[in-house]
Amino acid sequence: MWAYILLTLLVLWSLADQIAPYHGAPAECRIGYVYDGDTLELICAGQTETARLLGFDAPETKSPRCAAEAAWGQRATLRLRDLVTRPNIRLFPQGLDKYRRRLVVMQIDGKDVARIMIDEGLAVAYEGGKRRNWCGEGSVRNF
Repeated sequence: MWAYILLTLLVLWSLADQIAPYHGAPAECRIGYVYDGDTLELICAGQTETARLLGFDAPETKSPRCAAEAAWGQRATLRLRDLVTRPNIRLFPQGLDKYRRRLVVMQIDGKDVARIMIDEGLAVAYEGGKRRNWCGEGSVRNF
């Protein structure tokens, strides 16, 4: 019996880094500014850092390649700004990307924000690699 309890505790302890949300991390983090539909600012212990949300890609707003991308990017940004005002947000750190941005999975009431943005037609699924051309064939108008 004790061996089973000890084994269970060891397994949970080994998984803690993978499941610990930011609000359980050493420094309390909160969301600051939303840059675009998949990038935001985190404020942790008074320090700011940029975070890229995982699981989806939203159209660019900073350097859009066409008017359609700019318009859809603005819609995605406004939606994410609305979502981050909700209670029960959990942020799960997943490391850093090549630009040294924090990679984060964000959930609201247990639902992945990536799924929300994709289901609402404001983003596409993204697992890394080449990003979508929002202005070419199969562009944002067709997804």
